[in-house]
Amino acid sequence: MEENTVFEINDFTIVTEMEHFGAAFEGIIQKYEFAGRRPCLADDIKYRMVVTDTNVISIGENKLRIDLMQPVPLNPEHALPQTAPEVTDDETEDSYFAPFTVAEEIANTKHGFECTDSFVLKFGIRECIIVSPNDPTCRLTDENQVNTVMGNIRTVMHSCRCEVPVFCYIKDESLDMIAGYASDGNSSYKFSSVVLRNINNRHCTMHDLLNMFKENLGTTISAFHEEVRMSSRFTHIVPLKQNDYLRNHTVDSFGVLATGPSTSLPFDTLEVAATWRFFRENSLTENRGHSDFDINYANHWSVKIRSTKGSLFGVFDEILGVYKEETRKAIRSDLNCATIMGKHYTQKDLPNAFQKLTVNSASEVKIGKHGEVGKPADEDGTNGPMSPVLMRSWVEYIFNNQGEHEVLSHELNLLNAASMSGEQYSEEDLVNNVKLDTLFNYQDPKMANSFLAPYKCAKKRTTTWRLSVALANARVFLKDQPRAEPQLWIEFLLALRKKYEKMETVEYVNNGIDHLQCAFSQKMQMLQMCIDARQKRHKMFDSAHSASNTSDEFFDANDSFNADTTLEPNNEGRLKLAGMNLVGNPSEPMYIPITQDSCPLTDEMIDARNEHLFSLDEEERVNLQMELVKSDMQSFKAANPDSVFADFLRWHSPKDYDEATDSISERMLIPNNVWIRSWEAAQPIPVASQARIFNDTKIAEEIFELFNAATLDQVREWMKPSIFAATLERLTEIQSSYGVSEEKQKQNVKIAKVLASATMNKSASEYDDVARYCSQVEMIHNMKVHLIQLFQNAKEKMHPPHPSESDVQAAIKQLVNIAVHNLWEDSEEEEPELIVKPQDPIGRALASMGKLNELTEQQLIKGHRKEYIFIWDFKRPSTTTLPMSHRMYADLRQDKHSLYFAVGNDCNFSNASFL
Repeated sequence: MEENTVFEINDFTIVTEMEHFGAAFEGIIQKYEFAGRRPCLADDIKYRMVVTDTNVISIGENKLRIDLMQPVPLNPEHALPQTAPEVTDDETEDSYFAPFTVAEEIANTKHGFECTDSFVLKFGIRECIIVSPNDPTCRLTDENQVNTVMGNIRTVMHSCRCEVPVFCYIKDESLDMIAGYASDGNSSYKFSSVVLRNINNRHCTMHDLLNMFKENLGTTISAFHEEVRMSSRFTHIVPLKQNDYLRNHTVDSFGVLATGPSTSLPFDTLEVAATWRFFRENSLTENRGHSDFDINYANHWSVKIRSTKGSLFGVFDEILGVYKEETRKAIRSDLNCATIMGKHYTQKDLPNAFQKLTVNSASEVKIGKHGEVGKPADEDGTNGPMSPVLMRSWVEYIFNNQGEHEVLSHELNLLNAASMSGEQYSEEDLVNNVKLDTLFNYQDPKMANSFLAPYKCAKKRTTTWRLSVALANARVFLKDQPRAEPQLWIEFLLALRKKYEKMETVEYVNNGIDHLQCAFSQKMQMLQMCIDARQKRHKMFDSAHSASNTSDEFFDANDSFNADTTLEPNNEGRLKLAGMNLVGNPSEPMYIPITQDSCPLTDEMIDARNEHLFSLDEEERVNLQMELVKSDMQSFKAANPDSVFADFLRWHSPKDYDEATDSISERMLIPNNVWIRSWEAAQPIPVASQARIFNDTKIAEEIFELFNAATLDQVREWMKPSIFAATLERLTEIQSSYGVSEEKQKQNVKIAKVLASATMNKSASEYDDVARYCSQVEMIHNMKVHLIQLFQNAKEKMHPPHPSESDVQAAIKQLVNIAVHNLWEDSEEEEPELIVKPQDPIGRALASMGKLNELTEQQLIKGHRKEYIFIWDFKRPSTTTLPMSHRMYADLRQDKHSLYFAVGNDCNFSNASFL
């Protein structure tokens, strides 16, 4: 390189990170078309602020999120104004100009506590741009950084003529420290906040806050200034007292599903926010020693009820909660039910309980200590969780779908009397319980036997359905340890064995195994089909016995059956004449044989059979699949000794034999096909002497062995689909008694589909979703019931006029909607509110419920939460400038004291910047 070489530099531009941010922010303003005047919103229309757009801008390694908050009318019929009004021809610039919207919003006294949006309440504005950290690692750590960012934003806003206020969070949003700015070029507003964690008592009254507001504006109290307009809201949280509810056990509640209010309130506090609308300074006084804010004389109340964490645990939690790992009870549910109840059985009787094939009564299995010698067992009962008489009543209910269950009703009444006896329960308590019980026995005939979705569970009116309901009731009604649940299972098995041996009906079966029902229901259907097969076999044997006078003992066919055995007369297994003669011997009539039934298969048996078939080679697989056909061939040969293969086809498969040409189909003439080979190998053996394809005795004993060895967890898993379906059905009936909104109806259908999927896929997470939903709906109903009682008690203590029934029902509906608003997922509804006037009948009833008229003056001064809004038209920065509206919102809580300022200035410098 030559020594005199000269390098020429033409570009000296250096783009800083802040300049890059300013350019990106300006692009966003242009994108939103925020230049110029903004429209003023109507005061008679309610709006809510929503995030309509979000952008992300980088400043070095930090990323800031830019959210646009805009008002949306609550009523879709109301349109949002798009532009500010234009000046007409007859109006001059001196006589009219479009107002600065931010100044109009801040001066508007109607923006009090009626609006719940955060920025409307804090600063009085209904449209803004919010700058906040995009993630926890990005934050503006101090006010200097915020001032730098806000200075750049101010410069961009002035250059673009943007009048939309911009707010910037310091550190993170949870701290609620905000800085903001808005300007129309002639005047400006600066927004700021103060958040104090350590509360100073001298800042906790309206008098002290008013002085603080004026000091922040740089002025002193002066009679020549216009009075400050103020609005206040005091929130008081008072406890609600309610007597414990004693759940009455009735056949109605037992027959459907256990339900009813829990013993404690589903909510324990009443929250009343008393509001005094804008009033002039010195109209009302509040200082550290005196308060004029009597809650009973406020302009209006906003009333809410608060649910306690423990109140979400209800009866359905009790029923369904055992399926959630975190709510399993102390009892070892991974043990055999007999082992769980072992200490309540005598060692002498327990081993014999399942060995005895004939049990005179389920109560013969002794539980607990035996009664005294000489006293009947039914008189003294036993010391187990459930008495023998009540247990027999429940077992009878499980197996009996007919009748009124009078014995069960009587035993439940005795149980009620025992639980409610004692001095601690007054007659008034029992009367109130009866009133509440009537609300839980509602049954809508339109909803009866109607599933919202195709659940894979037991059908109604089946033994499995009633068993699942009975086990759920046993879990809830008798809570002593161990629960009566394993005891009821054992008694059920004893009764089931007894009915099997007597060949009585144990389950409803229609046309074989119903594969749309759950696994346990299929096992019960299989057991019933075993009983039916046993009855059929006994009838067939009795018929043969009467004809041949043979032994009364049933036997299976031996493998070494002699084909030359001479058949006894009338012992060929003939059912009836077929109405045709044999092909090989036209003089002999054809008989239809008695044949075996195929073995019914549950879902589990089908899976096991398929797995076994896939493990065989092709020849073995075909032979196994031909098992029933081979049995039919043996039966046919026994009934028709002179028959040929064509005769069998004429009866068994008519499509393979042409009567007109007396010929066999081509597929049956294929050499060495499996049908011909099976026919040639078949022996003439009547069905009574064949080995059973459907070995009902073996299958039945396997089911009993499975049931007897089942752990409590397994029992609960078997019952789970039916219990969940019964629960959801019961909730649908309960909801129909008072009506639900369209959104809740959609939610019911949605959760029903979730349950249908859970019962088919055995999804634990979906079952958890259904359990959570059921508990929420039950809590809603419990709230309604308890609120009815609270209002009834309040009306008895009130002087006339009393609130009307329609007013009470409307108040209850709103209170419940408020309490459960956040429980419903994907809710698009606005949070409801109950607004009442203190001196109206419904307001006085609420005051009686919460004893609000007994609050002392100091309790009023030291409320749970106090809020104030101050608006003052004051000249600043000097006495020669025009007055502007300034605003302060104070939010005083027990753990935080927050102040939010919107301070105006009628002097504005368009090139103002902190850069």
